Amino acid sequence: MAKRRFRGRAAMLRWFDLGTEVLHTHRATLNRLNVFPVPDSDTGDNMLATAQATRTAVEAADSEDFGDLLGLAGAEAMVQARGNSGTLLAVLLTGLSGPLRGADRLTLPSFAAALDAASVRAWSALSGPVAGTMLSVIDAVRDFVAQRAAEVQEPSSYLALEAALPEVVAQARRAVEQTEFQLPALRTAAVVDSGGAGLLLVFDALRAAVRVEEVDETLLDGLHGVAARDGADPAAGAQAGSEAGSVESSAEPVGDADVSGMVELMATVRLDPLGAAGIRHTLDELGDSVIVTPVEAEPDGAGTYRWRIHVHTDAPDTARAALAAAGQVEDSGVSPLHTGGVRP
Repeated sequence: MAKRRFRGRAAMLRWFDLGTEVLHTHRATLNRLNVFPVPDSDTGDNMLATAQATRTAVEAADSEDFGDLLGLAGAEAMVQARGNSGTLLAVLLTGLSGPLRGADRLTLPSFAAALDAASVRAWSALSGPVAGTMLSVIDAVRDFVAQRAAEVQEPSSYLALEAALPEVVAQARRAVEQTEFQLPALRTAAVVDSGGAGLLLVFDALRAAVRVEEVDETLLDGLHGVAARDGADPAAGAQAGSEAGSVESSAEPVGDADVSGMVELMATVRLDPLGAAGIRHTLDELGDSVIVTPVEAEPDGAGTYRWRIHVHTDAPDTARAALAAAGQVEDSGVSPLHTGGVRP
C-alpha cells in the first residue's frame, strides 16, 4: 500500500499532471460555456494556462512540504494567470497552502482546513463575489469535507481521505449543476458556470491522483450547455492550448454581455495593505471584475507585498496611471475582451 500514499512533491506533480491533462482535454468545452462575467470564450484557455504554470513551479521546487509546494505553485500561477478564472484558480491554490505548511500528505481534517482557507482567500480577493461561480463549488466541497471529517472514526487516516474523494467529486458536480440557478446570466443562457466546471475537473484530478486511478473523461457530460459527444473523439478540438480554430473553440459563446470598448488589465504591483485597499477602491470606480490579492504570504522588509491585480475597464490608461502612482508596477498587460471565438 505504501506506493499508494499521496505524499510530497511526486504526489503534487501527479495531481497537477492530471489536472493539466483533463483541462487540456476539455478546454474547448469550458471556452464555449463561458458566460459570466463576460462571454469572452477563454475560461478553458485561462484555467489550462494556470495548471501548466503550477506544474512547472512544482517541478522546479526542492521541497516535500505540501504547503510550500502549493504556495510556490499558486504564486507562480498568479503572476502568469490570465482572466478571472485563471486568476481565481491560482488564488484558490495559494489559499490551500497555509494550513498544509509542514505536512507532506493530506488527511480529511487538513484538507477541510485548507479548503476553508482557500474559500476565505477567494471571496476576499474579489470586489464583487457572487454565488453561482467557482466560489460556490469550493464552498460546497469545503462543507462536505468538514462534515465527513467530523463523522468518520479515524479522519486522519489516509484511507478515510481515499474513501471520501469520489463523494467530493460528486458533491462538486452537484454544486456545478446548481450554478445555473444561482446566477441570472447562467439561467438565461441555460448553462452551468464554466469556471465551476473547470474546478470540478481539478477536484477529479485530485481524486485520481490520490486513489491512483484515471480521470473521468465523461464527468462534464449531461451538464447544461455541454454538447452531446455524438460519438466524436473527445480530444478532437482540444489541440495544444496555444492553438485556436477547433470546431468547438470557434463556436459563438452563449450570452449577450456588451463588452465593446472594454479591455482586461492585469498587473503585478508592489504595495502595502493600505495601498492595496486604495487601489481596489480606485479600480472599482474604473471598471468591474476586480481582483486584488497578494502573491506571497509574507511581506518584504519594507512591509509591502506583490499584489496580482485584474480588472475589466474601458479606461486602461487611467487605471495604469493609478497603479503606477500607488506602487511599483512589476508587470502589466492589456488585452481586448472578445465576445466570439477564442483570443488570438
